[in-house]
Amino acid sequence: MKQPSPLSHAVRAHLAEHFELFMTTVGVLLAIMIILSELSSGQQGTALIFLIWLQGFILWAVHRHCMLRTHALVGRLRMMVQDRVNNRLTIWLSLTDVQSRIAAETGRDERQAVSVAAARAVALELEKITFESLRTWERRYGRSIPSSGPLI
Repeated sequence: MKQPSPLSHAVRAHLAEHFELFMTTVGVLLAIMIILSELSSGQQGTALIFLIWLQGFILWAVHRHCMLRTHALVGRLRMMVQDRVNNRLTIWLSLTDVQSRIAAETGRDERQAVSVAAARAVALELEKITFESLRTWERRYGRSIPSSGPLI
């Protein structure tokens, strides 16, 4: 399978980023062309009916594009949260393993304190999730996650 060129990838990414603006511009330019054309009034009426249909299609396409981007973003956020929570839980399990070795020396209250601290650490990770943290996480782990291009 042929790999897209960097220029092609950049153009597609730019169009995807500004899809709504691009589609709206196309509709407005078509409306201007119909108005400025030298068509008879009947032909202009038919062209304007087509243009109204086209505007509806453009609105549907813009809505569909936004829905797809939102679904993709939620999927990526879900992967990031899963990765961060798994990292925190791995640390917690390691600490629990170490503490279970010295369980005879420590009391139950200390083990519960470690469990509460681990739960707080996971809660803190969830609170820190932002679009910027998603970008940072994707830059750091970008090679190991499936990519459909930048979303935000």
